[in-house]
Amino acid sequence: MKRALIVDPDAGEQRRISDILLTIWPQIDLVATPGLKAAYGHFGGSMPGLLITDFYLPDGSGLELIEQTRMLYPGSPRVILTRHDDDPHLLAALRQGVDGYILKDQGSDGTLQLMAAIGNGDPGLSPEIARRMMQRFEERPPHSDQGDSLVRPGAESTGLTRREVEVLSLLSRGWDRHRVGNALVIKSSTVAGHIKSIYLKLNVSTRAEATLAAVKLGLVDLEH
Repeated sequence: MKRALIVDPDAGEQRRISDILLTIWPQIDLVATPGLKAAYGHFGGSMPGLLITDFYLPDGSGLELIEQTRMLYPGSPRVILTRHDDDPHLLAALRQGVDGYILKDQGSDGTLQLMAAIGNGDPGLSPEIARRMMQRFEERPPHSDQGDSLVRPGAESTGLTRREVEVLSLLSRGWDRHRVGNALVIKSSTVAGHIKSIYLKLNVSTRAEATLAAVKLGLVDLEH
């Protein structure tokens, strides 16, 4: 990770996250700002790289920054760092295609691990958030006697195969490709191939966006 922009009105939180990022990437070009206007001052040139923002800023919404970063810098990871762990906030973040949703009470060691995972292209979800998402699933084994009924009408319209639906369903639980492979008794490299195909068919580029797509397709229910 070469650059990062931290947007948080709490100066103490800015310093904490700055220290974490510098521990992971000692040479990172790091900027911390308190609000929306100051953040936009760094949107020219090559900023941001990694964007970390809270929902509520003194002069606007961090979701606006998430959306602008997605449009202007689609390759930049986007992370929500907040104290809000309820479904409405989580869904709002997923709709903007975040790569991480980290709670401020996660603790610095846990936050460091999640930030490092995001830097490696994996989703960064606080355990409480991952559990909340998993609880919204209707638990069922990857293989079902219902066979092709796992491919719901919404999934059929995207061209997803039954196997891709199974992979997407498990990815949306926060599982990595190795765990998915173990569950489906296939190689992790095969899972990676399915993930690429899923991203292409759903026109997404992150696991968070894929999770939201799974919600829309009825493969996971976060609304109830």
